[in-house]
Amino acid sequence: MKTFFIILLASLTLYAQDAFITAIKLDKILNDKNLVLVDTADLKTYNKGHIPHAHQVDISKFRHWVDNTYLLMNSPQEIQKVARSLGINKDSHIVLYGHNRGKELLKTSYIALALIVNGAKHISILNGGYADWDYEFEDMPEKFSTKKDKIKRGNFTTNFNPNVLVDLEYVKAHIGKVPMIEARPKAFYTGQRKSNGVRRLGHISEATSSFWRDKFNIDDSLKSKKEINEIYVDLNKLSPDKEVITYCTGGLEASMNWYILTQYLHYKDVKLYDASMKEWGNLDSTPMQK
Repeated sequence: MKTFFIILLASLTLYAQDAFITAIKLDKILNDKNLVLVDTADLKTYNKGHIPHAHQVDISKFRHWVDNTYLLMNSPQEIQKVARSLGINKDSHIVLYGHNRGKELLKTSYIALALIVNGAKHISILNGGYADWDYEFEDMPEKFSTKKDKIKRGNFTTNFNPNVLVDLEYVKAHIGKVPMIEARPKAFYTGQRKSNGVRRLGHISEATSSFWRDKFNIDDSLKSKKEINEIYVDLNKLSPDKEVITYCTGGLEASMNWYILTQYLHYKDVKLYDASMKEWGNLDSTPMQK
């Protein structure tokens, strides 16, 4: 009986949710029937090499343009369609990874956001991305693939949470009442530089700066929980049990702050302004400061 409980405990530990999963732990569950591994790179990069059994998806499947100005998340019906096309079921463990190029990491957090908002319960991001997988298994060719696995259509059904994504009017109404954090680099926040596609300089009035990249090491691995808590609590004055709104240039950078706060640190009420500065910063009526 004692042996049974030891095995059970080990199993629970192995399959427990990790907001950021290591390459070593992912390798241990690579053949699990509930695992859906998603590569967020472009098709050309994916075809050159990827983790075995990974399915490629483009972030454009999750977003759409509004007035050729900013992007918003697709409808629950569209998210359900793409989730099923990836073989995602209601009980799937979805692991997302990018190929560590530019803002590739942000594609994983935005797709995670889109799936979680629509009811997905078990999602992880590969800590350190494909580069870490390559580092851990560089001398093991069987750990890499150029094949595209046949996908069995999933049965995922969306259950949209209306309490995460907020619009311009909501943000306007909560300035000074709810902490807001900006995920862009500090130079954009202060107005020293202009974001691409954003006409006005500066940030939403009373928001604080919390550049998404500050939570990661140079190799794209997540910093320690202590370091991250110091950023959010000491610098941004956030509280795990109080509401916070995150935004950026156009949704991607903010999605990483959202993901870390909700999935890694378990903050209870984090909202995301998806249109972000590509809407706010191109209007004359929105309060801004430098």
